[in-house]
Amino acid sequence: MSQAECYLQGSLAAWQQPMEVELLHFCTLEDAQAQQVFHGRRPRVEIFIIDASHHDEVGEDPFDALFTAYRHESDATPRLSPHSALLYCSRQALPEWVARTGGNRHLRVPLQDRAASRADLLRIAVDHLEHAHFNRMLARSVGQTLPPVSIASEVARFMFDQWQENWDFHSYTGSMVAGLIQSMQQRVKNTGVRCLHGCNEHSLAVSALAGWQLYDRAYVITVTSGMLDEFRGTLANLKRARAPGLIICADSPDDTWFAFQGTMDSENDGRQVIAARRLRCVFIRKVGEITAKLAEAFSLLAERPEPVFILATQAVLESCPRQSLDVSLPPRAERGLGTLSDAQRAALAEAMLMINQAPQQMLWQCGKLSDAQREQVYAIAEAAGIALTDTITQPGSVGPYRRGRLVPNYLGSLSLYGFGRRIYRFLHKNHEVLGPDEQCLFFLKSKVDQAATPLSEGKLKRQVRVVQVNHEPRHLSPFTDLALDMPLDLFLGHVQANLAVDPAVLALRRAKLASVREIPEAVPVDHIATLPMTANYFFLRLGRLVRELIECHDYRYTGIYDVGRCGISALRNVPRTGPGFSGWYGRALMGDGLMALPYIATTTEGNVLAFIGDGARALVPDIDTRLAASLAQDPRGATKNVTLFYLTNGVLSMIQTYLDKRYAHNGAHQVAVTAPAAGLAMERSGAISVNRSRVVQFDPDFLRNALTAPGQLNIIDVALAHNFDGDGLSLVSETAWNRQ
Repeated sequence: MSQAECYLQGSLAAWQQPMEVELLHFCTLEDAQAQQVFHGRRPRVEIFIIDASHHDEVGEDPFDALFTAYRHESDATPRLSPHSALLYCSRQALPEWVARTGGNRHLRVPLQDRAASRADLLRIAVDHLEHAHFNRMLARSVGQTLPPVSIASEVARFMFDQWQENWDFHSYTGSMVAGLIQSMQQRVKNTGVRCLHGCNEHSLAVSALAGWQLYDRAYVITVTSGMLDEFRGTLANLKRARAPGLIICADSPDDTWFAFQGTMDSENDGRQVIAARRLRCVFIRKVGEITAKLAEAFSLLAERPEPVFILATQAVLESCPRQSLDVSLPPRAERGLGTLSDAQRAALAEAMLMINQAPQQMLWQCGKLSDAQREQVYAIAEAAGIALTDTITQPGSVGPYRRGRLVPNYLGSLSLYGFGRRIYRFLHKNHEVLGPDEQCLFFLKSKVDQAATPLSEGKLKRQVRVVQVNHEPRHLSPFTDLALDMPLDLFLGHVQANLAVDPAVLALRRAKLASVREIPEAVPVDHIATLPMTANYFFLRLGRLVRELIECHDYRYTGIYDVGRCGISALRNVPRTGPGFSGWYGRALMGDGLMALPYIATTTEGNVLAFIGDGARALVPDIDTRLAASLAQDPRGATKNVTLFYLTNGVLSMIQTYLDKRYAHNGAHQVAVTAPAAGLAMERSGAISVNRSRVVQFDPDFLRNALTAPGQLNIIDVALAHNFDGDGLSLVSETAWNRQ
């Protein structure tokens, strides 16, 4: 008390201005907002104290409305400091208030020790006076409205010009980028652009990838100094997916002597790391370079869709000129289909001849499709008797259901892993691949990479007729027999316009499809109930339940599949209703599916099913709390159902499967995974319920209710046993006695 008194006396004497303290007390927030004039004048309020300690429920942050209501007419902005907001809450409500309020709110639970509480209140009041009035350096930050950071303004202008509101702003804060992040948030306020955060920098890249693959949303990512290495292999996946966006990274001047957190010094150069990934960047050293360097970055992104880095020093990132820079913007790319060369026309004619007249079975494996392309593919396949498959890297590009109705031409996923018995029987006869005279495989928007099929490169070259549709000539595979290097829209439009399948050919193909559809995906051993359950048994039962929900209750969902045995089992056995997100894409990074879940859960319109193995769970941060908080703040959260399956068997099953088949009996400790204990609880988080449960036996009633309850987040730990049976884990597994 004496220390505060001494400081205040000295400061008031130096300040040479009279100071009066007035206390206004209201019974409710509504009264406080309604009564703003006292004794004919409007008071200048600088500290707001709210007592919510008698309420266990948590509402929205109440301070912004009070700040607005008590804005003094003589101030352009209220004279507020980091100590202007104090809220007393109950001990029970404290965790949720911490999640709901920002960093510049003081939260307190009332203590029995009244003297300590008074001392704390005095400290907060004096801290405010020092910050807002007595300390000139600190006081400069109060009441000022700084112009927006120039990079934020110009980047937002470019993104709006190129993608309108179809982009997201992802950020992980740091002192060097805090001002830029705040400026960007203000710039996109009240638009369709969302400002999103993650549990680390890697999660920002995963969210950006999911945004592009599922929702065609571009992105801007902002991180602080030294963090460009934190994106992991997801950076390569963004490049592979041709996902357009800007990644803004703070960095130190390249002449700084071993800068703190910097990536550029006499021994390191972050630009070389970016170049090694075959990505492009600009480095803005000085404020005077901003206009030219931003124009260069914008042109690079307009030239080729992929991540483009902007590295910038702190002075650049905090530059706030009074006048707009008006950086020149590149013209919007024309998305015409172009014209075909003679060679392309000849290849298209050959493909058309095969589709219409070749007396052979035909299969189309589909990469990422637009909604219009998907409808064209379904129509062509039905009219031409063509089998359809998606992949584990692009699940749901086509699927078993089309607007709730079965797609008879869909046979399942064709990939390195996760292929079904129908796919296997379609491609093989007596366990031998059918020759090029009997079948033809079309790969649409695919590189025909190693993940595309379980067949070796040798078999693809010698035994399979491969037709590839990919507009990038450099992505045409060495074992492609007929290359169609053209946009998919052009190919599909030409096929649809010239489709005239020979009736005998059509009958042959439909007969083949009908015979394959008769093959059950499950075999008798998959039906054996055990405790713990096998993955085969659990996903067989779950697949039946989801199929029932789709066909009887118009159930729709977005699937998320992490890398691991159980992600494969889910891809193979649980029917999809639309495109999903797969951690198997590109680098197949375990944990990417889980990291993408908060973004997808708050972006999608409907339900979400996520399948995460214990290996992926152990590899990345715990996202459960962030997921619940994100859904609680989602205006549509009360209508959604998000179910997160943690599939636990204590080992990295894919690696254990490899060991099982190579070394027979090997108690390999290298594959052991320690899983956290499952919590069992039902709790509220805003407008949603969080249901944590553990499943050891399949309970259809419990799962049916869990998957269909609106406004609910289910976190379900499923106890499973390891095995290496079926689920398309290898071609060899399909020759086992129990698969016949």
